[in-house]
Amino acid sequence: MSNFADILNREVRWPKQGDRAFTESDEWQQNARVTKGVHSRLVIMMTGYKKAADLLVEKSQRSGYDRDTLVYPIIFMYRQFIELELKYLVSTYGSRVGVTANWKSHDIAFLWSEFVKVLTAYGVNDPDQTDSVVRSIVAEFAKVDPGSYSYRYPVDIHGREIPLGVEVLNLQALKDVMDGVGAYFTGADGYLDHLDGAGP
Repeated sequence: MSNFADILNREVRWPKQGDRAFTESDEWQQNARVTKGVHSRLVIMMTGYKKAADLLVEKSQRSGYDRDTLVYPIIFMYRQFIELELKYLVSTYGSRVGVTANWKSHDIAFLWSEFVKVLTAYGVNDPDQTDSVVRSIVAEFAKVDPGSYSYRYPVDIHGREIPLGVEVLNLQALKDVMDGVGAYFTGADGYLDHLDGAGP
């Protein structure tokens, strides 16, 4: 275990002249490519937020300190994943059935209701009641973080403390549930695409 002297003597990366945050490496393996095109970028963003949250959950298993500090970005990124998935599904399939995409709202309960309109218009059945399971999970996120601020800021725009809807959280169980939600959205996309291709 490191002692206090080790901590004090640890090398610290300090800002230096010439530092730039956004650069490109000559070694292509060091570079990330920022996707062009709205549809492609949206899909990559959805995937990225979910993947980032998953990786942070894995990282958080190493210590209680990691869990207590990473819980905020984990919840935010899983919520962002849900929001982007719903916006993607409504924007991709809604226009064909009279449901307009809504890019302004961060209200995932509302976005879920718009998605349900799309499912209904396509005549999608839900024999195993999975829709209601996912609806309840979306409702949980909407309750603990109604406007996508609660796990990004400690206070609102007026400086008032934002009450948190959860105090203790099993991150591994959260990841497991979100894996299921991710599978549901992937399945919904595939099924709606099939119905859309089949035509009237």
